[in-house]
Amino acid sequence: MKRIRDVLFAFCVLLTNQTFSQNSNSIHSIEYDKGWFFSMGGGLQISGIKSEDFIRTNVSPAFVVNTGKWLIPEVALQIGYQGFYFHTISDNSKHYYNFFYGEALFNIHELLNSEKISTARWNIVLHPGAGYFYNCFYNRPNICANLGVINNYWMLNQLELFVDISAIMGWDIYQENEDILPSIVWGLNYFF
Repeated sequence: MKRIRDVLFAFCVLLTNQTFSQNSNSIHSIEYDKGWFFSMGGGLQISGIKSEDFIRTNVSPAFVVNTGKWLIPEVALQIGYQGFYFHTISDNSKHYYNFFYGEALFNIHELLNSEKISTARWNIVLHPGAGYFYNCFYNRPNICANLGVINNYWMLNQLELFVDISAIMGWDIYQENEDILPSIVWGLNYFF
């Protein structure tokens, strides 16, 4: 698992470097012209971030659906859903949950770009937020924070590929103290 974590970190660093060096392969982005977007993706999640949490039996699928609007090139708002279940190292059960959230999106490339022209195929988006987490295993609700970094790549005029590395953070999600559910999700954004 340490090797997978190192590969994911190297991949993110590579994508970040690509973001700020893609001016030669420029395109005109319609991302902010149309504003509205819908995204869907799937990936992997685990419960916890300690070294003992990185075992195969703790890995579970992650599913996300989002919709939102870019207000200006630097800032967007979105609402979304993440689910369906996670594993823990303390038992073999599927801990079903539903997480509905709202987030602000900050396009780091646009914030740092002094020319304010969207020309890169890659961009990095920071997305902090919070939401309603319902743990079906314990039959109780919780308010949790969500924080992540999205790396977007323009494929076609209205279609974007993304990799989202994020985490749901809260109190007593699964072990009666500070808990975290990190995930990595791949998916598509559609702009309309």
